[in-house]
Amino acid sequence: MYAIISGGTTDDRRFCNMNEVHIVLFHLNDSLFGVNAEEVEEIIEYSIQSRDEEHPFIEGYTTVRGVEIPVVNLAGYLGLDESTGTKHSKLILTKIDGSLVGFSVSSVQTIKTLNKEAVQDAPPILTTAKNECIKKFAIDGENIVPVINLQSIKLGN
Repeated sequence: MYAIISGGTTDDRRFCNMNEVHIVLFHLNDSLFGVNAEEVEEIIEYSIQSRDEEHPFIEGYTTVRGVEIPVVNLAGYLGLDESTGTKHSKLILTKIDGSLVGFSVSSVQTIKTLNKEAVQDAPPILTTAKNECIKKFAIDGENIVPVINLQSIKLGN
């Protein structure tokens, strides 16, 4: 599976080395986060077409190729200041329990190839109810980047 950034300049289709992992780096407000590229179906520009006042982290819905999908404000889900859309905002699409879900992020920086040893398990002491989806940290030079497992996010009522 490859992560493709639509509407941008990156179309990263390198063959995967067994000792490497590809991390999509993105911003939530001013904070840098990552997600394993294997979880990403697509990254797109988007607009909210209908609102959802019932679910606390679902901003609303957008349509992708004729399918209406929920848009989750990832910053709000993690307990950060809820990000608002900018000209750089993107939607990271992933499948959760077989359904397409979009996660709004402030911007997408790049797809980074790291050695598998550079991605470590998150220490349990750092895990809280709001950030339990952060399962790993990626070490990229001097940066330590929380890696979110989007598929572990529960959006139940």
